Amino acid sequence: MAKQNGGQLNTIVGKGSVLEGTFNINNSLRVDGSIKGRLTVGDSLTVGKEGVIEADIETKKATVAGKVIGTLKASERIVLESSSTLEGDLKTKFLVIEEGAVVVGNCQSSNETKDLSPVKVPPKKEQQNKISS
Repeated sequence: MAKQNGGQLNTIVGKGSVLEGTFNINNSLRVDGSIKGRLTVGDSLTVGKEGVIEADIETKKATVAGKVIGTLKASERIVLESSSTLEGDLKTKFLVIEEGAVVVGNCQSSNETKDLSPVKVPPKKEQQNKISS
């Protein structure tokens, strides 16, 4: 298996693929197609330039070059590349936003980890809190 963002890449959603539902990925995921629903990734999520995710997402690390619509929560870091669009709220420990990235929503980054515990797959059912800036 290829390595991705420091972890093992074990799942790829290819260009033209469309998935709907609840997905729990143990290691890393790369999305070049489309996912709708709920997504939990145990290590790292990469959204390619043509990737689109319409979901509430929980992960350890995320790198977005495509489009995300929904809540994005990463216990370690989120990188929004210059070609990315995020429509929704995000919460993470470390946040990198490249020039040209579009963010419509609330952002919260903090090096306090009390609310950003590592993601466990399958996810626990928790009450979602509104993210504020």
